[in-house]
Amino acid sequence: MRQRDDLVFSMAEYGRRLASLRRSMARRELDAMIVTIPENLCYLTGYQTPGYYWFQALVVPLEGEPFFVTRRLEDSNVHVRTWVALSFPYDDFENPPLELAKRIEEQELGGSRIGYERHSYFFRASEQDICKGNLPNADFVDAYGIIEELRLVKSAEEIEVMQRAARTTEAGMQAGIDAVALGANENDVAAEIQWAMTKAGSEYPAIAPFVASGWRGSIGHATWEGRRIEPNEAVFLEVGGCVARYHTAMMRTVFVGDIPEVVSRAEAVVREAMQATMAAIKPGVPAQDVDRIARKVIRDGAPDSAQASRTGYSIGIAFAPDWGEGHILSLLEGQEQPLEENMTFHLLPWVQVPGMAGVGLSETVRVTLEGCESLFDFPRQVFVK
Repeated sequence: MRQRDDLVFSMAEYGRRLASLRRSMARRELDAMIVTIPENLCYLTGYQTPGYYWFQALVVPLEGEPFFVTRRLEDSNVHVRTWVALSFPYDDFENPPLELAKRIEEQELGGSRIGYERHSYFFRASEQDICKGNLPNADFVDAYGIIEELRLVKSAEEIEVMQRAARTTEAGMQAGIDAVALGANENDVAAEIQWAMTKAGSEYPAIAPFVASGWRGSIGHATWEGRRIEPNEAVFLEVGGCVARYHTAMMRTVFVGDIPEVVSRAEAVVREAMQATMAAIKPGVPAQDVDRIARKVIRDGAPDSAQASRTGYSIGIAFAPDWGEGHILSLLEGQEQPLEENMTFHLLPWVQVPGMAGVGLSETVRVTLEGCESLFDFPRQVFVK
């Protein structure tokens, strides 16, 4: 490892991550690991670029120097952003998985047992075939998830970065709430959110803010399309700030005019569900138990509405298309994994009032030794204009 003092995290932190991966590799009897998922590259080394639509890979031997194979344009990110000393860039006219195979052979790993992320958007089946076909003596093993399981529990340094991200989320949300007004359009609100969030220190988030007014608030993942805000309707906001690729997310709802009973009831139920789930979260509790608690509160209190999604998901490092880590762990039926201290979740029991509104009062929380705490200091309510 190149010793540096100018990276996002300390060398001790990166050393801990690399050592943890190698222990996991040893348990699986892997001689090397090919890493292609952007979040995992960032986690292990600090490497990041929006140019991950071109092939990029890190090869981590069980012993010896890790090395990158990236597009030549992106190779500067290896040298500027990471501790990795060895990099083999390819040119645009070359075949990236073939170059990867060549470099693995050159590093005397061609006859090794090699783990790779088979379930990766960024190592396509055709690319896997080329790499494997040019390493006939290697034994390829699907090791998807080997790094994700390390990412679930955050370190003290990661929590500090997420707290910084939370301040940018709060700034964006407050700007969005302030911008909601009769006659304003969704684009106005979105512009204010992004401006304030960026000025507060956010980098580009993995997902743009969600701004949906009126009946559009009851549509899954609707966001701004220039619709004008009318009297007596809700505006659903979901904002995720980002620092060093670490995200925190928050939902809030704003109502312009007199709140109808169905929305008031939804607000009360969502607040109760949030309080109940936060009270239930602590180390050792199975993830699915938290989901069951939220669903019962919503089912009993708002039978004319529904929670159409999971109750929460792990959150941390992210690149588009998602700011969450829900593929690693979600608060959802069937997820029996027990919670651990310093896991972080976007906790989002919410309801969609059909044809009228989405009502959300979500929090990004950290599991503590005795319970959980929100990373935000922000009113948990439906705001009235």
